[in-house]
Order: sequence, then structure tokens, then C-alpha cells
Amino acid sequence: MTELSMDERVQLLVSPDSERLAYFIEQAKATEQVWSLSNEEGFVMVETDEGDCVMVWPDAEFASQWAIEDWDDCEPVAVSLTSFKTEWLPSLAMDNITVAVFPNIEDEGKLSTAEELTALLGD
Repeated sequence: MTELSMDERVQLLVSPDSERLAYFIEQAKATEQVWSLSNEEGFVMVETDEGDCVMVWPDAEFASQWAIEDWDDCEPVAVSLTSFKTEWLPSLAMDNITVAVFPNIEDEGKLSTAEELTALLGD
């Protein structure tokens, strides 16, 4: 797994949601993990027009860019891809919680259902 340059990271952040989603899926499969933000109260949830939402990123560095202001007490936490697929996604589906995949610093992220992510991540 090659490390992204700063230019590549910036380019990804300004890419369309669909490209960031594709990168997230590719990275999750390659590294066998996804990243979210957590504090002593647990994983961070945000409210969107569609309801509650959990955020995930392809690596710790992208996630840590969100650990500011309201979330400066949060840290990036790795979640194994197996746990994400077998525990998180079924639970999110049951609770009707969407997933903001790889949101950028403009608060733009691909809102996906747990079912959509399950299909994209495959077996």
C-alpha cells in the first residue's frame, strides 16, 4: 500500500462523492479496515436531513482532519472490515442509520445505506 502524497490527499478531498466512495471501498478491502471517530461517549454520530448518520474514512489521517472544534475530543479509531461488515452494518441497517462515506472538510460525503455498503464491500 503506497502512502498518498499531500497533493494526492488534497485531490481526493476535492473529488466528487462517487470517487471518494470508490477510493474508500478500494482502501477498505486492501487494508481490511475502516476508520471512524470516537470519544469517551463512543463513536461520533451526526444529524443530516435524512436522519442520524455515522461517518467513516479510508484512513486515520483523513478521519483526524475532522477531530476539531466540536469533535476535538475525538480520535480516529480503526474498525476491522470484518467487524464493520458483520456487526456495524447490520446494526446500522436495523436502526435505519445512514453512513457518510469519506466526508471531506466541506461536510460533503456520500450518504449510503448499510445495505448499499454491504453490497459494495462484498463477501
